[in-house]
This record gives sequence, C-alpha cells and structure tokens, in this order.
Amino acid sequence: MHTAAKVLLIIGTIASVIGIAGMALGAGQIDDIEDSWNTFEYEGATNGTIIIEDEDGMGDSGVTFWVKGVYEDKDGNDIWDICQNTNVTITESPDIVDAEWSKGAADLDGQFYNEVVWNYDGNQSYDCSAVEKNKEDSREGKGLVKIGRACFGCGSGELRFESNQSVWVTYDEKVGEELGEDVGILILGFIGGFGSICCGVLLLIIGGIMALTMKDNKQEVMYSPPAGNQMMMVSNPTTTHMSSPQFEETKQYEMNAPATTHMSQPSFEKPPQGGL
Repeated sequence: MHTAAKVLLIIGTIASVIGIAGMALGAGQIDDIEDSWNTFEYEGATNGTIIIEDEDGMGDSGVTFWVKGVYEDKDGNDIWDICQNTNVTITESPDIVDAEWSKGAADLDGQFYNEVVWNYDGNQSYDCSAVEKNKEDSREGKGLVKIGRACFGCGSGELRFESNQSVWVTYDEKVGEELGEDVGILILGFIGGFGSICCGVLLLIIGGIMALTMKDNKQEVMYSPPAGNQMMMVSNPTTTHMSSPQFEETKQYEMNAPATTHMSQPSFEKPPQGGL
C-alpha cells in the first residue's frame, strides 16, 4: 500500500475515534445539565442559612424559593393560591451593594418578595398574579413551582430564612455557573465531535481511494531465469564481466643450444697402422 494512503487512513481513523469520544462526552453532559439545574441549597426545609459569595463585589443575584404544588386560583382573587399560603421570612441578610445592574435592590433590602416570572407582562412586573404567562414550570417534573426570591443585590455574607411550610431553595448564581460549564462542554463535545468525525470519514475515503489506485512506491527488482550458460547479473554498474580464463596446451619451444659435435667412439679392437 502506498505510504500516503497509509498515513491518511491512520489519521482518518484517529480523527473518527476522537470525534466519537467527543460526541459521547457531549451526550453525557445532558444528564449533568439536569443535575445542575436541580441543585438545591435546601430541599423540603423550613429554615436555613446560605452563604452568599459576591466574588466580583458587584452584588449577588440572590436565591429563589420553590414549593410543592401547582399554579391555581381557586378563590378567584387573581393571585396564585400557593403564594398566599406560603410565608417566607428573611431573618438576616448581607448588606446591599449599590450597582447599576441591580436598580431597586436597596428598596427590597435583601428581603423575600413574590416573583414567578419577571416581566411577564412586558412592564417589568414581578408578582404572583394569576395569569397564564406568569407560570414557572421548569421544575414541574419535581412537582415544584416558584413563589419568590430574596437577597437581590446582596454582598457577601449570611442569609438566614424561615418558612411556614417546606421550601426548596436554589442559589441562582451557583446554578448558573454550573449550567454554563455543562452547556459549554455539551456544545464543544457535539460540535467538535461531529466535525472530527466528518473530517475522519473524509480522510478514510480519500485514503481508501488512494490505496486502490496508487501503486506501492517500493522499487521492484525482476529476476529472470538464466538462458543457457549465460548468467543474469543484477543491476550493478560496477560489475565487470570477465570471461573464464582459457588454458591452452603449452607450446613447446626449441631452445637454442650450442652446436653439438658428433664424434665417433674410438675403437680399441685394432691398433692404428703405421709408425715412425
């Protein structure tokens, strides 16, 4: 397989796995968002103390009180019965911080006030008027309805409350911070995971096409069987073809020798003839 195709397939697989993990992380945050929304400082309590932490020094948004029940107006006085039947008293609260965003906080002085839906009529109203738009059903699954708030614009300190019946209390800024973190992770997980999966799948497709269409980039050396007595030499520019040495019969050369004199062997059978 071509090297480029291998690289794309590997990167595509990694990106897809990361994307799936991101989607799973985002999906897991859905339960965390519900848990954060249902984080209560007190559940079913008739009194308690909440520590207000005004970290920026600009005043805190305060706390919200919930009770078990439904929004109904059986006596027809245009006020939700649940608000009339629940009395919450603030026995101690931190000082109010004078800030531009919390106008009117000084008039409330950290005390409890009825509020179901702020600005339900477009006139910045907040009360328990028995009108259809003035309902808070976000915690209907727990059987809870909102009746009011306290400590709007408070600085750091202790908030103490008492109630004539059981109440559930949420610290609004704390819930908002936890929800913000969970929603951020949810969005990042889904968007990042989806994008990573798309990128990974695209790379896998391209890598697959390259694997099928591109040849391996390794050099192939072809060998053919030798024909007759000839040997195929593997490509080597430095190889020198030498023929086998031929050994011929040694020629005999006549060596020049000094002239030889042929002398007859003396005969001793007959003594030489003559004399002095």
